[in-house]
Amino acid sequence: MRLPGGTIAPRLARSVVNELSDRVPPEVLEDLRLLVTEVVTNSVRHARAGPESPIRVRVSSRPKAVRLEVTDQGPGFDAAPRGGDEARESGWGLYLVDRLSDRWGVAYDSYDSGTRVWLEVEHPAIAA
Repeated sequence: MRLPGGTIAPRLARSVVNELSDRVPPEVLEDLRLLVTEVVTNSVRHARAGPESPIRVRVSSRPKAVRLEVTDQGPGFDAAPRGGDEARESGWGLYLVDRLSDRWGVAYDSYDSGTRVWLEVEHPAIAA
């Protein structure tokens, strides 16, 4: 889904993740909401994704894992989260991504000519 950048982007991205509510446990859904908020907020802040700069959010669900991808038009960055022992008020996004996801990374996305942050969260299957 393509979302407009700017301050509305994190809320719109959470609504995309909310569509998984019947496929993942509630605690996993909460983690995914937090993660998509952090990654999209980074797109708005650091890639300066405003209303005219779309952010692409892609969510794919398998029986025991969810993959989330956020692509923006930014130039990329060093994918090293800060340590958790630092006293600071902001800058926790990649730390949270590193702690709450099972796998994650950053790549250049040739389709969108921008930066793609991806992450995967494993979860127990929900009985149908």
